Amino acid sequence: MKNMQWIPISEGLPPVGNCIIVTVKDHYRKQLELRYPVWYMEKNYERGFAFYFGEIGNMLMPGISEVIAWMPMPTPYEPDDLDWSEK
Repeated sequence: MKNMQWIPISEGLPPVGNCIIVTVKDHYRKQLELRYPVWYMEKNYERGFAFYFGEIGNMLMPGISEVIAWMPMPTPYEPDDLDWSEK
């Protein structure tokens, strides 16, 4: 299982292009929220990098949904007795 610890943005950014889960500080609703799937990627129309969620074109805007921490996506649960045969 991957490490399921939150990594504050102040301690490091995620690898570029990896699918992650983020905690955002929602400045309008005044609450913390989860966003996933999210990718940290190079911006399309200007220099730099940004967090994108859902459809890749949806950028998380720091003034609205500020990413404050991230973690890798977990691996799916896989039971020991998983049967892939057709039923």
